[in-house]
Amino acid sequence: MKKGILVLLTVLLMGACTKAPAFDATDLEKAVTAVKTEYGDDYGPSMDLTAQQLDEVMGVDPTWVKEFVAEGPLMSTSVDTFIAILVEGDHVEEVKEALEDYKLYLETEAFQYPMNMAKVKASEVVVQGNLVFFIQLGKYDERAEATDEERLTFAKDEVKRAVDAIAEALK
Repeated sequence: MKKGILVLLTVLLMGACTKAPAFDATDLEKAVTAVKTEYGDDYGPSMDLTAQQLDEVMGVDPTWVKEFVAEGPLMSTSVDTFIAILVEGDHVEEVKEALEDYKLYLETEAFQYPMNMAKVKASEVVVQGNLVFFIQLGKYDERAEATDEERLTFAKDEVKRAVDAIAEALK
């Protein structure tokens, strides 16, 4: 009986230690291309973000990054941002936390035009193996009479398009 329990615990422990899929630069590019294809003309980021901006603005230490694609708005009236990071080593959790902190900063401290609040609140940090994404994308809800809750639901549905495109690209 004790031997059976020990074997069961060993199997469970080994299963828990199984590593997440290790993606490479080709997978990063596939995911980025899938997102841009999904949005087409509605893909809003228009300016590349630098490694220095990732570090100083988003809090992502350059030593945590193997490769990245990061794009944001050229004009301050837009908030469309897409960041895709191929993480170096075991820094997935640190990158995820930095991007979640950045999301919280955008929601609570940064100046936002009212039209952008739903999109900012709907933004997501997504982890797929050793890839981490910050997604703040999609069309604006242009309904004049929509409530804040309806606008948030609309924005979440727009972000989900990217989440689904990434998942499909990395299958």
